[in-house]
Parts: sequence; structure tokens; C-alpha cells
Amino acid sequence: MSQTALLQQLRQETDPAAAQKIALELLDSSRRREMIDAAMRTLEEADLDDSARAVLRRSAWHYFERNRDDTGGLLREKLLRMLGRIGHPDDKDLYLRGLATYEIVPMMGEVTQNVRAVALVALALNDPDLAAVYATKLLSEIDSTSQFNGEPAVTAINLLNRHSRTATIYQYLLLGGLDAIEAGQNEVVGKALESLGADFPVALYRELVDLFAGRDRAMVNMGIITHIVDNHVRDLYPVIDDIMNKTRHDELHHYGAVMLAASRDNELIEQLYAQVKLSPLHRIPNYIEALELIPGDEKAGMLAWLQKRQSKKRKA
Repeated sequence: MSQTALLQQLRQETDPAAAQKIALELLDSSRRREMIDAAMRTLEEADLDDSARAVLRRSAWHYFERNRDDTGGLLREKLLRMLGRIGHPDDKDLYLRGLATYEIVPMMGEVTQNVRAVALVALALNDPDLAAVYATKLLSEIDSTSQFNGEPAVTAINLLNRHSRTATIYQYLLLGGLDAIEAGQNEVVGKALESLGADFPVALYRELVDLFAGRDRAMVNMGIITHIVDNHVRDLYPVIDDIMNKTRHDELHHYGAVMLAASRDNELIEQLYAQVKLSPLHRIPNYIEALELIPGDEKAGMLAWLQKRQSKKRKA
């Protein structure tokens, strides 16, 4: 059957098992992007098992060896994700190849960060200890980290956090955090700051606050606020006020107000009420939205007062 006929059959097939079989045949026999994309869409939704591995492996190796057929690595990213879902131990070779993939496209720079991130996740399911070693390597590669989504560093932090490798994340912040900020990787630094865990020493975290908070990077300081609120670090509760009062970023102020309101922590909610009483006019919408998240009637009078102030501002 011709590839065009296979594609038409795939588009008309309603049985998932039959569609998967056709998609695998199309993926294995064609290198036309239209055919490949149609096959991949079907396979991404399929419940894959070991019977799909041979085709997926052949395709993945093809695109690793002929990367010009997969500029940017999107196909390899999807194929590695599928193989990771199947979870066969003999696919470690492909995950390691993915982790060793660095490709530069003119005018775009390095473009295969997501391939490394997906390979790291798949390896972690196969060999967690080895994956933690690679996560440490990826986290240190600031120049090869995406400016758009922070990958593969964000995935590396999530993996290290799940495996309680707090010391590695802390070392990254000490040795590479400022360089990462200068490189525009605020999301990565924020993720690291929120991932140090409830048992992290308060004195050492205060030093990190002193190092990063004053730079007023919204994503970075969101990480600090998240760590303090989620882990109920009472000694650092005043840090949240300081960040919110000094920031020029409305989205950071809004985030802090919402985190305080949603904390279900009486001390933090009282802290929010104290802020509300001193609220400048341009922050009133943030406080109104935050107060509406708090259950009970205690907030009613303060909410009415804010709404009245907001109404006067509009009339003025």
C-alpha cells in the first residue's frame, strides 16, 4: 500500500488499535514530514507497549544520525517521550544519546534543550542515580539552557528535588545563580530557590535572600515567596513584606498577595491585612483579588473599604 493510501486510511480509522498499527507502519516507511506528523499525532495519544519499541527506536536513531531531518529536535523529543512511557530498560542508550545532543541552528543558537530534558526524565525512570548525575551536569550548563523555558535546567531541578539532592541545588545557587540571572534565566533560579525544602537551614536561606531578593527579578522572588509560604518558614515571613513593598513588578506583588491569602496561615493572613491598611492606590486591585480568596466574614469590612477607595480613584 502506498504511503498516501496509508495516510488516508489513518485519517479514516476509528479503532485506536488499528490506527496505532497504521501509524507505526507509516512512521517506519516514510520520511515525508506530512506523513510523519500524522503518525506522531496518533502515537502520542496511543497506549503504547513493547510492540511499538522497534519502530520507535529505528525512527529515533534515524533522526539522531540525520539530524538535518529534524531541525530543532521536535521529532526526537516526541520519540524519546514515547519510549520513556513504555519504560523498557534497554532504551537507556537512546536516552544517553539524547542527553549528549547539542545542536546549533544559525540565527537561533542551541535548539535541542527540550531533547535533553525529555531524555533526562526518561533516564530517571530507568536509572535514577545516573539521572541525578546528568541533572547536576545539565544544571551547571548555563550557556546551553533555553532562554524561553529554562530547559533542561528546570527539569534537572525538579528531578534533583524529587530525589532530595538539596545540596546540589544549593551549590548551583551559590556558584551559578548570579550568572544565570545575568543570562536571563530567572525562572531557573526561582525554581531552585523554591525547591530547597522545609528542612533547609533558615540562616543559609536568609543569605540567599540577601544575595537575590534585592535584584527584584519577578520570577526569582516568586521562588523565594513560595519557599517561605509553602514551608511555613516563620523567621522569614518579614521577607515577603519587604519583597512586596519594594518591587516594581505588579505581577510579583499580585503573586505575593495571593500566596498570603491562600496560605491558610493565620499569621500570614494577618500580615496581609496589615499590608492592606497601608496599600497604595495602584496595588488595590491585587489586594481585592487576594482578600476574596480568604474564607469567612472577617475580611468583609476591609474589602468594602478597598472597593470604596478604588471607586474614589476612578471618579478622580
